[in-house]
Amino acid sequence: MRCDVVRQMVEEGIERPPAVQAHMASCPDCQEYLRQWEVVRTGLVALRESELPEPSIGFTTRVIRRLEDASTEIQAGQQFLDQIGRRFVYGTLMVALMILLALVIPSSGPYRSSGISDSILAQSQVSALSSEQILGVDGIDSSDATDSSPAPAVNNNQGGRGSK
Repeated sequence: MRCDVVRQMVEEGIERPPAVQAHMASCPDCQEYLRQWEVVRTGLVALRESELPEPSIGFTTRVIRRLEDASTEIQAGQQFLDQIGRRFVYGTLMVALMILLALVIPSSGPYRSSGISDSILAQSQVSALSSEQILGVDGIDSSDATDSSPAPAVNNNQGGRGSK
C-alpha cells in the first residue's frame, strides 16, 4: 500500500483495515507521521476544552487604534502607488507617442526642413548641371573639342595610282 493513501486515512480518522495496519507496522515514516498526527490532534482537543481568557482592560480600544493606524498606512501607501502608477502610465504613453510620431512623420518635407535650404540646394544643383553641359563631362569646353579635332582626311583617289 502507498504511504499517501495511509496518511490520508490517518488524517480522516477512518478505521484502518488490516492492510493499512500491516503497512504501518513495516513503514517507519508512516509510524512517525501517525505519532505526530496524534500529538497535534491531542493539542487541538485540549484547546477546545480550555476556557478562553478574558481580554485585558482597554483591549478593544488598542485593537481599534491599531486597525485605524494600519488602515491610514495602507491608504498612504495606496495613494503613493497610485501616483507612481499614473506617472508610469503617462510616461509610457509619451514614449509610445514619440515613437509613433517618428514613424509617421516623413524624414523630408515641410515638417522636417525649411524651404530656404531646399531652394539653395536646388540652385546649386542647377548651376552644376549647366556647367557640366557647357564644359562636358571631362571639364573641357564642348565647342573647343569639336573645333580643335583634326578634320578627317578625304581620299579622292578612286582606284588609280597616280592623280590626274
